[in-house]
Amino acid sequence: MPYHMWTFGTDGGLISAPDFGQFHVAKEDCSLPKVAVEVCAGLIFINFADRPPPLREWLGDLADRLDALLVARATAFHEYVYEIDANWKLTYDNFQENYHLRFIHPRSGGAATGPDNPFGYPVRYGFHGQHRTQTIWSNVSAPPPPPAAMLAYAAAGRAAAVNGLGLNDAKDYIALFPNFFLFGSPVQHFSHVIMPIDATRSRGVIRIYWIGEDSSASESFARELLMATARDIHAEDRAVIEAGQKGLSSGALKHIHFQTQEVLCRHLYQQVAAAVERHQAQNVR
Repeated sequence: MPYHMWTFGTDGGLISAPDFGQFHVAKEDCSLPKVAVEVCAGLIFINFADRPPPLREWLGDLADRLDALLVARATAFHEYVYEIDANWKLTYDNFQENYHLRFIHPRSGGAATGPDNPFGYPVRYGFHGQHRTQTIWSNVSAPPPPPAAMLAYAAAGRAAAVNGLGLNDAKDYIALFPNFFLFGSPVQHFSHVIMPIDATRSRGVIRIYWIGEDSSASESFARELLMATARDIHAEDRAVIEAGQKGLSSGALKHIHFQTQEVLCRHLYQQVAAAVERHQAQNVR
């Protein structure tokens, strides 16, 4: 630690500190706090709890599913970071339901709507302890994208479809408690983490993952276009999320109704409420 030249061992214990005798404490009381760090599917998970469960035990059956996705072998990614005037959960909930799809994304959401599913609702949901999944419906009769997007999807597909990687979960959102989700598509394979800044502001980080470096100008263009497309679709959400925060901050609403297709929002709400109650109970004790 260069500020005061404290020196710590690899186990976090304090080895030496200038004029340490003037602190009147034991070195054992000055150790760095321990943090649990584990890896699954190439993703680094950090847990600040005193006695966290093993990562794969906490992930349950989702651990093997994550291992089978492209992210486990990704070697590159594009990143998009944004800040929004809304709390983390309100922002996160927007990406857990398709109830708003036909109103906010009438053009960009065309691949998820159609005569067989005009509202673009998911075809199934799954609940895995504190975590949840949903499978997105795909409109096979959707109009073809413009030529540039066709090039992007073709190039991205060639780069991503390695040994059928992720095909079983290609249309699944995997949401891990409390603020992370990953979309399984091997073409536009992205993660999204939403972190609170304060009670009414959040920061989000979106990453699209790739296997291998750009092999040509066309592939570089394709990857950039897919990142720009994700950003543009997300831009359609931002104003309505912030408007929702203004409504909540007004204090006029006493409760919020969730319909059946917002079941993932209900599940997260219940899990957050339970976690807060456990934390409060521990503090009382």
